[in-house]
Amino acid sequence: MKAVGCVLASLVIMACMDVPEESEVADDITTQNGLTAINGLNTQNGLNTHNGLNTHNGLNTQNGLTDASPLMSTAAGRSTLAYLVKCALPAGRTITKRDQYGTSYSFTGALGVGAGWETGACNDDCQLWISACMVAHINTAGVHVPLWLVADPFWEPQIGWGLDPAYPHQEGSFFGNIFTSPPKMYYCNGRDYKAGVVPGRIGSGTTAPYTDPWGGTTAMCDSFCTPSDIPYTTSGYKACAGFNAVMTVWRQ
Repeated sequence: MKAVGCVLASLVIMACMDVPEESEVADDITTQNGLTAINGLNTQNGLNTHNGLNTHNGLNTQNGLTDASPLMSTAAGRSTLAYLVKCALPAGRTITKRDQYGTSYSFTGALGVGAGWETGACNDDCQLWISACMVAHINTAGVHVPLWLVADPFWEPQIGWGLDPAYPHQEGSFFGNIFTSPPKMYYCNGRDYKAGVVPGRIGSGTTAPYTDPWGGTTAMCDSFCTPSDIPYTTSGYKACAGFNAVMTVWRQ
């Protein structure tokens, strides 16, 4: 059981700009493409309005994610849903929805940070973890970037603090709530955000939709966030700016 936990704690996420239709994406999480933006995210009202997405009902119900909704009606919207489902549901879980023409698309889970949302409500904790996961996947440039994701195992035991030597650079941490009005998308710089810089990610100088909650542009996570537990005190962060749902990203 311990060995299985270690495997589940070590998840590689791929991030890049161009996202294919969900029906074309392989189930293997190591092949996942990056999220360029959150389509359907209204800067005034967040993701949970006017897009056919309801956090009070399960994703796999007609009242939770409606067929022919705005998010289902465009390729960009379906890409957002692909990431939403991959973040929310665990591996092996799939939901199928139809667009405005009746064409069906399947969306497969991977990380499981909001597993209860498949058939029930997505509560505050669910929204915070999905938000952190979604923001961590945003990439503003058209390149494939492999990322290593860690989080507090108290909340997300399927992820945990485990690291991989192939991903030596702590890029940064992401947190917030994209479902609120207005949405909150935050980040802070990791210790190695200037090392191994890649286009579209922290350190590259590109404009991103997330902001530093402390009012600057170079805030270091080490200066403001609560570090991960012993013996993983350098892996990631348990809390930042009052948010306990924090995703810390490492890159090559």
